[in-house]
Amino acid sequence: MAHQAPVLVLDGPPGAGKTSLLARMVCALGDDAIWFTEPNARLVSGLAAPVHPSPAGHTLWFLRHELDKARAMRHLAADPATSLLISDRNHLGALAYCYATRAEDSLPYRTARDFYARRIAPELPETVLTAILLVSPDQSLSRRGKVAELPRWKQWFDEGLLERLHTFYTDIAPTLCPTPPVIIDTDGSRREAVLAQVAGVLADAGLDFTARRLTSAAATPARPTLDERFADAYTQLGGLEAFGHPFTPAIAHRGGTVQLCQLGALYRDPTGHTQLWNPLADPVRRAA
Repeated sequence: MAHQAPVLVLDGPPGAGKTSLLARMVCALGDDAIWFTEPNARLVSGLAAPVHPSPAGHTLWFLRHELDKARAMRHLAADPATSLLISDRNHLGALAYCYATRAEDSLPYRTARDFYARRIAPELPETVLTAILLVSPDQSLSRRGKVAELPRWKQWFDEGLLERLHTFYTDIAPTLCPTPPVIIDTDGSRREAVLAQVAGVLADAGLDFTARRLTSAAATPARPTLDERFADAYTQLGGLEAFGHPFTPAIAHRGGTVQLCQLGALYRDPTGHTQLWNPLADPVRRAA
């Protein structure tokens, strides 16, 4: 039987702990994993820009990106050098926003849901697993300092939006996953307990060795600094506005060095060339 690596998707409301979990997983698994950072129209290459700067235009871009990613995952999962693919969000993020937002120029939820059902769902690999991390609106705000650091992030601090997102991920999202998801309530949960539940999902999928590596992994720094090797590229490509803050240290990966940020990542290949991390356009394979 041909190799098909499982694809683990992490999704949920802001502040649920997805970024911290992804950082721990990426640092622990190293060359054995390929991951996708959160989709970001400001950074991605090889795809059309949003048709216009409205929420509807951005959501359409996001859904097209998820369609391309679903197709790419089938090929990446077949790479014997990869034991696991990890994705920070997928179509659930776009659908959750359409359901929760009250912006007049947003894409109707039914339109977004139908795009998923007709276009994305048939392309998803059979090995997709989903972990939905839940957090109450109050905890979501507290964990993120209660105030948006940049004006364009302000909507994600609206309590009404957060309440509707919680409802979506609790009641609706499980019906929009290719297989039943594991739902993890992170209110009051220690990070090690959340990690153990995700490791259990992987163990159930036959990745016992990967699960053991995760549960024995050391915690990553709460707010790593940007590695100086990436400073120029980070600034030139938009800095904090485009990337957000780093959430992993610079780590060796498949012959090069990579550092993940909240909204994207930078990769430095063995020749010293720095570029955006984008497995859709240029998969990074195991170093020889």
